[in-house]
Amino acid sequence: MLGWQGVGILGAYARYGERRWDPEQFFRSGETEIADILEYAGDRGQGINPGKALDFGCGVGRLTQALCSHFDQVLGVDIAPSMIDLARKFNQYGSRCDYLLNAADHLDLFPEDHFDFICSMQVLQHMKPDLMRSYIRGYIRALARVFQLPSH
Repeated sequence: MLGWQGVGILGAYARYGERRWDPEQFFRSGETEIADILEYAGDRGQGINPGKALDFGCGVGRLTQALCSHFDQVLGVDIAPSMIDLARKFNQYGSRCDYLLNAADHLDLFPEDHFDFICSMQVLQHMKPDLMRSYIRGYIRALARVFQLPSH
């Protein structure tokens, strides 16, 4: 849950059109971003179990797929059916990487201590505070171990 800059697929479509959008470059940027985050956590003594990871607000799965290089099982969750459809279309990791539509205003669908890592980039700031708090409570409940890293 860090405030790193990312590249949005919808912005890429809007600026360049589908023909000039480079999916390989787009997904490679996710790999770099996740590697940087995990290296940053490791440098600060935050060892992370490589079991299950959640990408909350996954969009088309740029970071979800990148997490597959570091975790055994990865789930991307989004509230937009169109994003889930695109994420499934671009999925390169088969059953190790799954996508789920969550229309609820909470994360109660996941049991306590279910995930080893939760990534949520550029998502919470677009929510009303009460909804944001609900999801953060869900993160804390669903994480096996909670830690915090400084953000810019």
